[in-house]
Amino acid sequence: MTFVTLPILLLLVGFVLQLLLARLLTPVGKGVLATAAVFASFLATLPLVPAGMAGIAMEAPLLPVWDGPFSLALRIDGLGLLFMLMGTGIGAAILLFSVRYMEHEEQGTTRFYAIMLVFIAGLLLLASAADMLGAYMAWEVIGLCSYSLVGFWYRQRAATDGARKVLVITHLAGYGFLIGLVLVYSRAGTLVWTDPAVATAFTSGVAALFIVAAMAKSVMFPLHTWIPEAMNAPTPVSALLHSACYVKAGVYLIARMYVIGDGQWQAALEVPLLAVGCVTILVGVIFAMAQTDLKRLLAFHTVSQLGYIVVGLALGTDLGLAAGLFYCLSHALFKGTLFMCAGAIQHATGTRDLRELGGLATAMPGTAKVWIVAAASIAGVPLTNGFVAKWLLFGAALDKGLLLVVLVGWIGSILTAFSFLKATVNAFYGVPSKALLGKHIHEASPSMLAGMGSMAGLCLVFGLAPQLLMVPVVAPAVRSLGFDWAVQMSWLGILTDRGSIAMTVGGVVVLASAMLGLLVYRLAHAPAPGLVSVYSGGEPLPAGDRPGAVDFAEIAEHAFHPVYSLDPDPAYLRIWRSLTRVAGAAQTASGAAFEDRPLLAIGLVAVAALAGVWLV
Repeated sequence: MTFVTLPILLLLVGFVLQLLLARLLTPVGKGVLATAAVFASFLATLPLVPAGMAGIAMEAPLLPVWDGPFSLALRIDGLGLLFMLMGTGIGAAILLFSVRYMEHEEQGTTRFYAIMLVFIAGLLLLASAADMLGAYMAWEVIGLCSYSLVGFWYRQRAATDGARKVLVITHLAGYGFLIGLVLVYSRAGTLVWTDPAVATAFTSGVAALFIVAAMAKSVMFPLHTWIPEAMNAPTPVSALLHSACYVKAGVYLIARMYVIGDGQWQAALEVPLLAVGCVTILVGVIFAMAQTDLKRLLAFHTVSQLGYIVVGLALGTDLGLAAGLFYCLSHALFKGTLFMCAGAIQHATGTRDLRELGGLATAMPGTAKVWIVAAASIAGVPLTNGFVAKWLLFGAALDKGLLLVVLVGWIGSILTAFSFLKATVNAFYGVPSKALLGKHIHEASPSMLAGMGSMAGLCLVFGLAPQLLMVPVVAPAVRSLGFDWAVQMSWLGILTDRGSIAMTVGGVVVLASAMLGLLVYRLAHAPAPGLVSVYSGGEPLPAGDRPGAVDFAEIAEHAFHPVYSLDPDPAYLRIWRSLTRVAGAAQTASGAAFEDRPLLAIGLVAVAALAGVWLV
């Protein structure tokens, strides 16, 4: 029991110490304490890896004397271990970045670090819960932590509005999870994930309710509209929310459903889930291309990238699940890195508006290099983990003959590369904008560079040698879901069990891409004889002879105008206003009717409760 519960206990100890030592520690000291707690939790999770590789599920009852109908216990298998490693590893790097990022906050740092620790602990509890009830409790803890963190600067109207939107959309959709587990318990009498009785009660309708809850958490279209508003949070919150803890909760729920009845629900819901994933890929990246706010651009790319992950999980094959879970880890690395880079830019310049940036590679060379690595990874450039993730995903889709899925993913990758080309050029290259003239722009601090640099380095390591991640972490997770899959992967992500043709094609693609990249690099660094004007095809360029962020955004808005009409936010706002008016009218009427008749109100509540019990 000790080894199983230790990662969560260390985080809770860190939480308690934050509260006890709040008056004694400086903001930097609080950051160091939180980082140490999460890193210790990560180290405590590593000894569980051998058991996961051996296919052993480690269990620990939390309340052994509990004799009620619900079991409160932890059960860590390969899938749970994958998410625990992701949460603690990514969390440690982000909190290391936070030490200097948050050092100038005059108040609220105790609250910030305490809730961040509970946030990560909530993900660990979700990943290790032995039953649906424990998972739902952790699900709600994660939701409340995100609400508090997004609204950290609660004196700002934008922050509080964003926090409310996050809570309302994800919490209302989360009732699908609650209703589903109530239905399962009413039929099976238990909520343990692996109980055969649960498999009998887990119909495709219940699975659909679970997926609705997962769609809101994992920003699937059309329940994705909360995520741009969450960008009013501190950057470390955005990085952790987008990369590891919050949006990955829905991914975990979809993957965990495969342990129930050998994933029989997948046959009925494969096509709808694939359709949602594909639409999400395109909608996310198209909306991202129109953004000039760097963090909002990254937020919409989170929507698009989660679409790729869900597509992998929806395929229902061993390679599809491996691709989805490898993509999940890869996304955590490169998206967390990109958000930290955006935070470093805002920290140094005071803005994240691409229209007011430019030429930062000279003043922030370390940040620029880290950004380029992460941007290459999210675009799927060979030699990065993003390329391996997409390679596996496309291979899994081709195995099932789903050419349309591959085409959607390919188009999404091209638009992603275009979007990050825009962001990279406008932020780091060219001449500084007028808004930056006269400002002292400084490089990120060593601890900030260490936090984001370590994750960027892993993007390259797992791109060159993905088997280092696939064999000990991803493959045991796939096998824990009931798939008998043996990893046969070589360097650069080439699957050695796919035949000589596939290996040859894969090797040629990687080699050709690497040579092309080297050629571009050489040409870019070749001395120029003089200034050369930009060829514009006869079209006038803006002042400064350089296309800016607005030009890219206008091109996207003109080319994809019909897509932007798919924004469901106006419809949600109309529904919300209507419900608010109805609630106000009901409150007025009930107050007049029941104020002098309390027994009538009690009687009506009792009748409603009895009716609910009878229906269940």
